[in-house]
Formats: sequence, C-alpha cells, structure tokens
Amino acid sequence: MIDLDPHDLRICLRAGEGADAHGGAVLPPIAQASLFRKATMQDLHRDLAREHLTATYSRGTNPTVQVLETTLAALERGEACKCFASGMGAIGAVLFGLLKAGDHILFVNDIYGPTLELARRLADFGISHDQCFTGSPDAIAPLLREETRLIFMESPGSTRFGTIDLPGIVALARNRDILTAIDNTVATPLLQKPIALGVDLVVHSCSKYIGGHSDALGGAVIGSAQLVERIFYNAYMLMGAVMPPFEAWLFLRGLMTLPTRLRQHHADGLALARFLAQHPAVARVFHPDLDAAPEGAGNRRGHSGLFAFEVAAGGFARAVEVANRLDLFGKAVSWGGAESLVITGHKRDPGADPTLRIPAALLRLSVGLEGASALIADLDRALA
Repeated sequence: MIDLDPHDLRICLRAGEGADAHGGAVLPPIAQASLFRKATMQDLHRDLAREHLTATYSRGTNPTVQVLETTLAALERGEACKCFASGMGAIGAVLFGLLKAGDHILFVNDIYGPTLELARRLADFGISHDQCFTGSPDAIAPLLREETRLIFMESPGSTRFGTIDLPGIVALARNRDILTAIDNTVATPLLQKPIALGVDLVVHSCSKYIGGHSDALGGAVIGSAQLVERIFYNAYMLMGAVMPPFEAWLFLRGLMTLPTRLRQHHADGLALARFLAQHPAVARVFHPDLDAAPEGAGNRRGHSGLFAFEVAAGGFARAVEVANRLDLFGKAVSWGGAESLVITGHKRDPGADPTLRIPAALLRLSVGLEGASALIADLDRALA
C-alpha cells in the first residue's frame, strides 16, 4: 500500500471545512453569485485593484472557488492557486500568461495531445516549441535556446507513463533562468510534490482524480504568489475560463475521499499491470512502478491507476477487438473516476509503422474501483 503523507490526509479530509465562517459546515456553502456588494465606493475601488484576492466579480474570485484554491495550494506546497473551467484552461493560461512573441517552449516527455495542439497554434503568434522525449538534463540541454522561457513537463508522461529527472531538469533550468512547469494530473498532489523539487508551476486537470466521480470539469495552476498573480491578470481574467462555484464544491467533496480512492487505484492498477506483463497475448506494459527503481522517481510515492499495454499481435484492429470484448471497462475518454475505462492509443488505424512512438495496438486503462480480481478476469477473457 502506498504511504501517503499524514499532513496531506488531514488537508484532504478537512477540505473546505470552515467552522468559523460557515457555522461548522463540513463543506462550505456554494456562493452562487456573479457579483458581491461592497459597503462603500472606496471599498469597491480597493477590491477591484486586488481581484486575485477578494471576491468582487466571480470572473475573478469566488468564495467557494477560493476555498478549493487554498486547499490545492496547501496540498502542492505552493503559495497560491488559481482554478479554471478545465485543465486546458489552466494550461492555456500558463502559456498565454507567461510567453510572448519570440519566446520558445521546450516540452519534455510524452505530453497530452491538446497541449501540443495549443503549442502549434501558438506558432501563429510567434512562439515556437520543441519536444524532447528523453527526460535527462544531458538530452535536454542541447535543445535549449537563448529565447527558451519555459520547460513544460509531464512525469509520468501521457500514454507511455515514463518518468523523468525532475531535480536535474530544475537545476538546469534555474542555471539558465528558465521557468519550469509540470502537468501533475496523473500523479495527483498526493503522490508527487514537484514544487518541493523546485518546479515553478504545477498544473492539474481536476476533472480526473481530484474530482474522482466523472461529474465535473476543472483545472488548476499552483505556484508562487507572484507567478500565479501574473497568470491571473495576463490570462485568466482576459480569457474567462472560470471555474463555477458548484464545480469547486464538487472538487472539495472529491478531495475528501481522494486518499482512499488513490490507494485502491494504485494497488489494483499495479496488480493488473503485473498480470498483463506475464500474459502471452501482451507485448509490453507501460507502467512506471513495474521497474523497481524507475529513472527520475524524484519524490514520487507511487503510481495511480492509469497505465497502458500493447496487444502482442494483430495491430490496431486487434486492440479494438480486445477493447470491445471488455465488459467492466467502459469505452470512453478521460480517466480518474470510480469506473474503469479503456481507450485505444490512436483514433484510427495508423498502419504497421514500427517507428511509431505510440504502438498501433496500444490500449490505455483507467483502473476504477470494481476490484482487481474482477478486472483481471475481464482482461483475461478479452485477451483469450
């Protein structure tokens, strides 16, 4: 069983608790208001100048969302947090809020597809990018330019779930005065603390494990108060990707069960990965904890319930067949909920190209809470 930080457990179990302000309510009331009155015009003018701190108009700050932001900042050991309407809203705000024409981004590891699509659109605004799949400082250093302003990482990475040398990359970036950001959605704030390793900004899709029930969309950016304030005024307020208060309330509720859910996701996911690694119909399994000492483990406490495997023969068509034969794994996008899900690594048959980084026969599994024995039996039957 993964060993979670007791301090984190307290933060999660008390998520949103506001005994002084809310009459002892376990979760705060939902501040379903678009604007907030002030006593005097002077008070209004004062608060309009600090909308990142004070509820004036909910496009800026909302009391319910602010409770979630305080909780997530505490979990990630950051000074401040800003929540968004989606994970891509958070990622977009980081890129638009910190970069300008002529700047360069280096993406490290396998990166969420829409993040790279957004980076390609940024080329129209004079912001260029490269990608390095090898997560070591020696591999990254030659790709850095004088105009590199941001190293954006995932660890574990999307789809293949490889880990990278976070402390080494942070040291390299700081020596060159380059900001670092990481999408920490797969690891969650409970399994990895990038800010403690020196990463400047952490991004989350709250829609996944933080919410945990496939019923809300949201994103978050955590970092220093200075950087989060810069993103707030340069991007968040102008782009309008606002998290509604009801979604914030759902995420606060989700945090209260995150430690318990994550323990089962971790244990059952690892059990399934070990089963598949020995199965004759499986070519390979992409799960960072199958290696006793994965490269770049950093301060990671374990892996969640998301991993992938490659069917041994038959290519894309065989992967689709296996997915369709699964009963307990729903066919759907996203992950991190109580239900198990499966999706192919490609939206269409990519052909028999042996150089593909994502194998044609890859299936990604999000291991839910149905129990390892039932899920293993389902996989065994589908692979037969």
